[in-house]
Amino acid sequence: MFYEINLLISPTLGEDDAISFVEKLRENLQIYGKVDGEAKPERIKLAYSILDQNDAWLCFFNLHLENEEVDKKEVLDAIDKALKESGNVLRSLFIKKEVKSKKEKKKRVPKSLESATKKKENIDKIDEKLEEILGE
Repeated sequence: MFYEINLLISPTLGEDDAISFVEKLRENLQIYGKVDGEAKPERIKLAYSILDQNDAWLCFFNLHLENEEVDKKEVLDAIDKALKESGNVLRSLFIKKEVKSKKEKKKRVPKSLESATKKKENIDKIDEKLEEILGE
């Protein structure tokens, strides 16, 4: 399990400042676990204004919490609090994601095969009933 962290960073920062802010943030998050994913912020136009801003720097990355004994809610609350206190983050979003393994993938049987086997079973049952009726 890991968390995808999405951030909208204030457009008042220049590109170099936004990059350095994200790098510093990634270094600080290394305390909690492995951080990977996109590091370079991208300037986007917002669909609606947030804190009187019409555009922002968008960046996202994944945080893999390595220590299972740590309360995940406390860690996420601490990260959220630090982001709000920085003053440069307009909005943040944490998405809990599961790691999908290929072994768990279920093999799918086409419906046409399922219905064909059911029809054959029904025909066999009907044949047996007819033999019983005609045999008596």
